[in-house]
Amino acid sequence: MSLKRLSLTYLLLLTLSFSVSAQISQFKATFIKAQQENKQVTVILTNGNTYVGSIISVEEESAGVETKDGVFNFRYDRIKNVKIYNPDDKSTGWRDNPSKNKLFITQTGKMLDKGSGYYQNTFIFFSNFSYGITNGISVDAGFSMFPGLGIENQMFTAGAKIGTSLNSTLYVSGNIKYYRVFDIDEGITSLFGSITYSKSQLDLTASTGVGFADNSSSNALLILGGQYRISERFAFLSENIIFPSGDAGSDALLSFGGRIIGSKSAFDLGFFGIEEILFPFVSYTIKF
Repeated sequence: MSLKRLSLTYLLLLTLSFSVSAQISQFKATFIKAQQENKQVTVILTNGNTYVGSIISVEEESAGVETKDGVFNFRYDRIKNVKIYNPDDKSTGWRDNPSKNKLFITQTGKMLDKGSGYYQNTFIFFSNFSYGITNGISVDAGFSMFPGLGIENQMFTAGAKIGTSLNSTLYVSGNIKYYRVFDIDEGITSLFGSITYSKSQLDLTASTGVGFADNSSSNALLILGGQYRISERFAFLSENIIFPSGDAGSDALLSFGGRIIGSKSAFDLGFFGIEEILFPFVSYTIKF
């Protein structure tokens, strides 16, 4: 191995080490603060399990937490997130939403966590994979699986998303995606920006974007949506797409439905409607 390559490898390992150490220090500081203020914490492990309890001890590599299921000693390197539990906000004790970064179809301003991803299946015939490269960058790819059609007649997609949090309640992102639709030679590229306001049980998202194909572009679309989580396992969901039509008018594709939330999966069931036409939407997401 050359000296240059060895130096780059060492620098990468050193950077990762600092990142992990900073995260562990943050976890430890949260445990100490909760212990000093005599408050409970919500601990979310890397395997998705969530616990709420009181601090028993804070050590160099782990913290002891008394939960309703007994006392557990949580190693910092096995923790995904830890936050102080607020008894006035029951959502602080809930598990993470595996589909927090999307509505029924389109993306929100929230990002996937680094190293996490999901597989989404819609109507059986459409599959999509997403993966968080970092906390601020993710990639995705998808394809259709219509029986009787050759590979050349299927739909394929590929995209990337970049985003960040402005503060504890505002999240922004930009998304670019390429679509190859069936046997059409010219693909379609979309470019969208999203902002999400998130507080307690409510997420509200506004997005706008355009499509490009064959040296032309569409007029801007507007997407307004959100979800309201009424319990740890269920949220109401709506996604509404407003697109321009002729004579300076506009049409709207409206939707409503719900999301059943598991520790590592989510099941979406809703209805989309335009004018007097109403059709169902079914999708399943599993996180990895």
